[in-house]
This record gives sequence, structure tokens and C-alpha cells, in this order.
Amino acid sequence: MSAFNNLPNYPTKLVDGMFTNKDWYLFWANLLKGVPPAQVLPVTVGASPFIYTAPSKGFILLTGGTVSAVEFSRDGTTFYSYGSTAGQFQINSQDQIRVTYTVAPTMTLVPT
Repeated sequence: MSAFNNLPNYPTKLVDGMFTNKDWYLFWANLLKGVPPAQVLPVTVGASPFIYTAPSKGFILLTGGTVSAVEFSRDGTTFYSYGSTAGQFQINSQDQIRVTYTVAPTMTLVPT
């Protein structure tokens, strides 16, 4: 799939004459169809403990490696344990995930 659902930019008018602007119409139609906003992105894992700051909302897929802890933070100071060391972890824009490991895992961001 190469088409993604992008929010129309600021100067795009909502209405053209008596009809909804095409860009806005397609945005809402794609939103209802569940068209994703962006491509799945691999995350380059750095040294442990690795902290990843999400550029957008979505979820992180964390697989493989030897992971001892996965934690969440919204303020960058207080981290909360997910209670799991692999799987799917829901995040919002600017949320942080801290992964502690001895063998690096594979991380993937799936924007939603």
C-alpha cells in the first residue's frame, strides 16, 4: 500500500462552493476506512537502557533480543513498567519507552 491518510494543510478550505473540498472529503473517508497515516518505521536501537521518543501516536512492536525491562514515561522522569518484555506497546506522540536489554531487540513504530 502506498497511499496514506494525510490531514489537509492549514490553507485548504473546508468547502468549495456548495461542496466539501476534495482533500477534506478524502481525509474523512479514509479516516472511516482505517487508512493508516504513515508507513511502518524501523527503530534503530541504541545502547541499553535505550530510550525512544515517539514522533507520532501508534504502537511499538518489540521482538527478539534479551530484554529485561520495558518502561513507559510521559514526562521523561517517571517511568512505569509495562510488565512485559515483548509485544505491542501503545504510545502517543512524545511518549517515551525505555528498553533495558543484554541482546538488542527489534523495534518497529506503527503509526495509527
